[in-house]
Amino acid sequence: MTNEEHSISTYVSDMLALERHIKIPFETQLADGDFAKQARAQRTVSKLVALCATHVSGLESCLQRLGGHEASPLKSAVTQFEGVVAGAIDKMRKTKVSKSIRDDYTALSLCAISYTMLHATATAMGEQDVAALALRHLEDYANCIIELSEAMPTIVLDELEGMGLSVDPTQARTTVEATQRAWRGSAAAKAPGSALN
Repeated sequence: MTNEEHSISTYVSDMLALERHIKIPFETQLADGDFAKQARAQRTVSKLVALCATHVSGLESCLQRLGGHEASPLKSAVTQFEGVVAGAIDKMRKTKVSKSIRDDYTALSLCAISYTMLHATATAMGEQDVAALALRHLEDYANCIIELSEAMPTIVLDELEGMGLSVDPTQARTTVEATQRAWRGSAAAKAPGSALN
């Protein structure tokens, strides 16, 4: 195996370990009764579990084609343990669903930037099949990040109302719209020639 082949297979192996890691808390959330009370949250988490399974399968096939190896059993065991701990922490939170969704958003953001790295590496090394896989998975999670962002205001206000706090649930839409304006405004304000261009 050349250095380039080793590098690309290592990236794929790392993504496989990451996908398996985030699937654990997603599955825990899907089985949780508090999520069942939040239809939008449950739908989104159900989608995440299915996407993770699809991504894991695709990455396994890709890694096999590349002749690479999965992460070591020790690394995988640590990852699984971390997922179980995260699930246990979720159960102790008063605003469990909203804070779990926040953590899901963080996990998906990590996956998104990691798939960006994999895409850049694969493209630069002429591994078009790997690049296409990375882009498909990135697009999946980009859509999920948008869904989570749009669902969060309703979820958090529902939880606060359920705790007996006086909130105006109709203001969830206000927050969604303000958040969308913030993202659009940031994109529009990105000046030509900036460090990120």
